[in-house]
Amino acid sequence: MGVPIPVWTNVVCIALLAIVSNRLLSAAVLDQQNYTELVPDVTPCWQMEEFEVLGECAPCNAVQSWRTACRPTGYTEKVICKKSNRVDLKSCHSAVREEGLFWRFEAVMMSLTVLFVLVVVKRQRVLDRRASERVWKQIQSS
Repeated sequence: MGVPIPVWTNVVCIALLAIVSNRLLSAAVLDQQNYTELVPDVTPCWQMEEFEVLGECAPCNAVQSWRTACRPTGYTEKVICKKSNRVDLKSCHSAVREEGLFWRFEAVMMSLTVLFVLVVVKRQRVLDRRASERVWKQIQSS
C-alpha cells in the first residue's frame, strides 16, 4: 500500500512545470518571430563581407529601438564593412548583461536547490515517523 503524497507537493511540481513550459514556449515564439519578420530591402553589409567593429556593444536608445538590429538583444555595435566602406549597426550581446543574467540564473537554481532539499528532508521525516508508528503499533499488538 503506497503512502499518500501531500497535495502541496503536487502543486509545487505543477507550478514548476508551468514555469518551465512557459519559458520554452516563449523562446520558441520569439525564435519564430525572428524568422518571419519582414526582411528589409537591403541586406546588412556585415552579413556578406568582412567588417571591423567601430564602437563597443551598447544598449539601444529610444530612437534606435525600432531598428531591426536592436530587436534581438536590445544592444548594438557600430561596424564598418571593409569592401563597401559602409557603416552599419549590428546586434550584439552585452557581456555585463549576460553576466547579470548568469548570476540571476545561478541564484534561482541555488534557491530551488535549497527549497527541494528542505522538501526532501521534510518528506523523509514524515515517512520515518509513519514507519516508526507502524513498528510501534505492531510491537504493541503482539
